[in-house]
Amino acid sequence: MLAAGPAAAHEFTAAILSVGEGREARLAEAVRGFLLAAEERDGHGGQTSDGHIGGVDVNILPLPAEAAGGVGDLNGRPDATPHVVVVVGPEKEASTAMAEASANSAVLRPGTLPARAVWTDAAAADSFAERYRSAYGTAPTEAAAEGYNAARRLDLAIRPLDGTEPRAELASALAKTEAGIDW
Repeated sequence: MLAAGPAAAHEFTAAILSVGEGREARLAEAVRGFLLAAEERDGHGGQTSDGHIGGVDVNILPLPAEAAGGVGDLNGRPDATPHVVVVVGPEKEASTAMAEASANSAVLRPGTLPARAVWTDAAAADSFAERYRSAYGTAPTEAAAEGYNAARRLDLAIRPLDGTEPRAELASALAKTEAGIDW
């Protein structure tokens, strides 16, 4: 029998919290964008999570639960209390939600997106837009790009830490990418 050890803890839960009007559609799109990034690197057979961010298994928790009807394709087993909460939606509602979530979780907004052409242009075969179209049969929305951007920022922050702790270092790393990252 194997004892639970570091490998058992080598996963985290990322909640994607959609706020404001149109939150159901925004949540589904943000989760799809996040999933696209979570499937780009470090995948392996027999995966029981929703993908990998920063070399660590990620389980996605769509919130609020009553807005998650349009979210599909999730395989993970998320914790009820997420390690990280990504808040998407209008700034006013997002600020309130971030304050409430920060007591138990690292919290972030998606960050500044690259120029619109970067996430809408499907001309290059390996572009975000083309991969999104291939996976979901439709062009990506801004919410999808935000989910993708948030996941990429988390990847950059988590990879050197090999997890989501210490939270202060995670927050510092996320702050460094808030103004934008290259896709």
